[in-house]
Amino acid sequence: NKETLEEKKEFAIKMKWLIIARFIIYGLAGIIAYFQMTRGNTPSTAGFLYINLIIYSLNIIYFIFVRKGMYLYTIAYVSLIADLLAMTWAVHLNGGLAGVIFPLNYIAVILIASILISQRAGVILTTVAGILFSLLISLEYLNILPPVPLIGIGTVLYHRKGYVVAVLDSKVICFYGVAIRRGYLSDRIKRQTKEIYEKGEQLIHVERMAMAAKIAGESAHEIKNPLSVIKFGLYYLGRILPENEEAQKTISSMDKATERAVSYIDILLSFSRSPVLMLKMIDVHKVIEESINELSQELLVGIEIKKDFASDVPLLKADQDKLKQVFANLIKNAAEAMGEVESRELRVESRREGEFVKISISDTGRGIPEEDLKRIFDPFFTTKGKSTGLGLAICQRIIEAHKGEIEGISEMGKGMTFVVKLSV
Repeated sequence: NKETLEEKKEFAIKMKWLIIARFIIYGLAGIIAYFQMTRGNTPSTAGFLYINLIIYSLNIIYFIFVRKGMYLYTIAYVSLIADLLAMTWAVHLNGGLAGVIFPLNYIAVILIASILISQRAGVILTTVAGILFSLLISLEYLNILPPVPLIGIGTVLYHRKGYVVAVLDSKVICFYGVAIRRGYLSDRIKRQTKEIYEKGEQLIHVERMAMAAKIAGESAHEIKNPLSVIKFGLYYLGRILPENEEAQKTISSMDKATERAVSYIDILLSFSRSPVLMLKMIDVHKVIEESINELSQELLVGIEIKKDFASDVPLLKADQDKLKQVFANLIKNAAEAMGEVESRELRVESRREGEFVKISISDTGRGIPEEDLKRIFDPFFTTKGKSTGLGLAICQRIIEAHKGEIEGISEMGKGMTFVVKLSV
């Protein structure tokens, strides 16, 4: 699935915190290694210092890329693999097999990968950690890379082949166990968090729709009554001034304006009422065809309409007039969205997907920004100056009354697609 702007921002924030934590940890470790080296305590402290300096320098480069929002996932993988390389060298300097603390640091990197990226990333980093640790111990065992003796133990552990194999197996199994378990929990928490967030958004949307519907209904009734009086007055004036041409023009103009206002009020009333469905078995393809034919032909001039209807789409139990209203609105929106583009193609497709029929209506317009895409079904939201902003909100209410779903998919410069799902 395509990563959303919010997910990218959230991941960038997590990466910044990881980099800050890495600055602190490697900075403190470098300071400790420096003081240890100046006191001449162990021969390996210089190696620890160089490791910290290299990772600290790389961290500055990571920060520059992350701050610009560039290559976030690549930086995440590269930085974590660099951590594993640094820890592998630290394990070598800390006695290899005899060391206890540094091998545990692999687990920290595996946990970070599982939490920060995904369970799959945790398994990938586990594999890298297993390869690096196994390679290190193998090189030390074969004396290709002479092991650094640990004070009090030396290198005696490498003389016992069975012990070497047992340690390798146990550590690698431990790495995979941590990655799979933590990755599973992390992914489950992410899914549940996302579900809670989406349900919260749905509740907010439902409450907002209910409030808007209530306000629309009350406003419509308050306005419609005076408009009825005005229309009757205009009709009466037309009757008593039949020969006054100037008066007749003015009355006609006022009557048209009143009709537009009444039409808008009817839209408000339609939105304020819960759709009452007259269900019967219908051919959805026929409904789409009728929706296209009933639209103004001027609106469709210069537009190439392509239809791709699946043959396995069954009859649906639905309200024919209500669905016709939905499809007409979506097709009208698609046609209007292509008013300023050269290549004007409107595609209508249907597909059977399990227990649903999916109808897609696509245009080749300019598309809409992601921040507007989230609001297209909000009441009174519009990107067109003369629109009421209720058309899509009404479409959504009708589709939801059919126990279906509707969504808009768009990318700037690549048009817009509305997808309607209706249960079979």
